[in-house]
Amino acid sequence: MPHEIDESTGKAAVFVAGEPPWHGLGTVVKNALTGLDALRIAHLDWTVEQWPLQAIQNTERRDVPHHKANVRSDTHAVLGVVSERYRVFQNCDAFDFMDSLVGEKLAMFETAGSLQGGRRVWMLARIPREFRLGSEDMIEPYVLLVNNHDGLGALRMLPTTIRVVCQNTLNLALQGRDGVGESIRHYENLHDRVLAARQKLGIITRRLDVFGEELQALTHQSVNSAWLDKYFNSLLPPAKNQTTQKSRNAVIERWWANSENVRNRLPGITGTAWSAYNSVSEWADHQRTFRGSDAHTRAERRLNSIWFGLSDQFKQRAYRNALTMSGYNNN
Repeated sequence: MPHEIDESTGKAAVFVAGEPPWHGLGTVVKNALTGLDALRIAHLDWTVEQWPLQAIQNTERRDVPHHKANVRSDTHAVLGVVSERYRVFQNCDAFDFMDSLVGEKLAMFETAGSLQGGRRVWMLARIPREFRLGSEDMIEPYVLLVNNHDGLGALRMLPTTIRVVCQNTLNLALQGRDGVGESIRHYENLHDRVLAARQKLGIITRRLDVFGEELQALTHQSVNSAWLDKYFNSLLPPAKNQTTQKSRNAVIERWWANSENVRNRLPGITGTAWSAYNSVSEWADHQRTFRGSDAHTRAERRLNSIWFGLSDQFKQRAYRNALTMSGYNNN
């Protein structure tokens, strides 16, 4: 899968511990890291400064009251315009929030980077747990930590899973919330910060317990051609004309082909709703077309969509539909 990795400074802002999960991209790190180590290795050890704003027309200048520009300290790129009440959550604060969990081996730093020139900084921390389906299909859980510097979102923790055999990802929606993850606020006191980190991880761990139940429901649901046809057609809106019908048919044909590939016919999952879901998830993560002026821009848009945009929304709907058609109800 291509990657939307920030290269504003001429270096890829990414690091990986152990086997790189993103097709070999990044630097292998053998030793456990602190948040500060992770920042340096991932080239994220810059800060966000807040500069005053002016409106300029010809020679006339006017101060813009009550607003500031979030500016990246190393490249001086403007990351966003925010109100004067906005408080920057620096990268070091975000990564430091995870240090207590990593120190207690409750999570492990693995991958970090930034998107859109630093507007969105992210870090994946591996949770030492796994889900096995059959003898060969393994799913690994992560905490996805997301820090936005454009003023459009808070620092968040999202439970995310990665299917090892194909690198399909799935953000797990949190019950009673809108799926955007657990927001994190500033904690000046170390004790409060440690308690908050454990609390957030506890919420994510409980969601993973439910995820295990959902996996069992999906793998116990046998599917046939009629089931797959109904499932695939439930994920796309009706075509409005011949052009959209052609595009719709092409996507569904791709899903049918994916359902027959070796990744979705592993022992224990062949002919199940889990295999059906991964047929469409594989398309969303790896086969959708993204436009852009160059490979880097296209890769950036892909990864942003997979974790935070339309691809994520599509996978959420596909996952819910698969559970519903499998008769699973957690209410």
